[in-house]
Amino acid sequence: MKKIPNSQFPIPNSRGFTIVELLVAMGLFVILIGIATGGFVRALRTQRAVVALMAANDNASLTLEQMAREMRTGYNFSVVGDELQFVNAYSKKTGYRLNSGAIERASIDGETSALIDSDYKKITADNVKIAHFKIILFGNELGDGYPPRITISLSVSSTSKYLENILTNIQTTVSSRCGPGGCPSDT
Repeated sequence: MKKIPNSQFPIPNSRGFTIVELLVAMGLFVILIGIATGGFVRALRTQRAVVALMAANDNASLTLEQMAREMRTGYNFSVVGDELQFVNAYSKKTGYRLNSGAIERASIDGETSALIDSDYKKITADNVKIAHFKIILFGNELGDGYPPRITISLSVSSTSKYLENILTNIQTTVSSRCGPGGCPSDT
């Protein structure tokens, strides 16, 4: 009987890999893939956190800008605790306050009307939590020669459960142009 060759190119007699070598190689591969996947997942979580913080800070900045714009043309400022009340350019009694982690605004007709709880509406977004809100009023005394200046300080965080303890402090000072009859300090 004649031997038939397996192919034109005979395979040299060599050893293959042992099971132990294959298990070690596969184990190292799985470990490296696990590390790479963990790093990728962590990067995605970090990116989500950064986006949430940016959204909260943007909303707080817009809220602060809205408040400042209205205060710039207001007069008859008064601060009671963490609540600011004044008369805006449209002769409406206006108030800003912190309530349950959100800034609220109220505006009603009439300079002498009293603001009540049902007048206040939330102006910050649901993804924003205001931790601290402080208002300091300067130059509102009669005869001091200065227009009223209002300093607003607030600490902002996101409502995300991963970012509750990360606070961003924002502060601005607004100088009022005063309303009818000039500034109270001019008389």
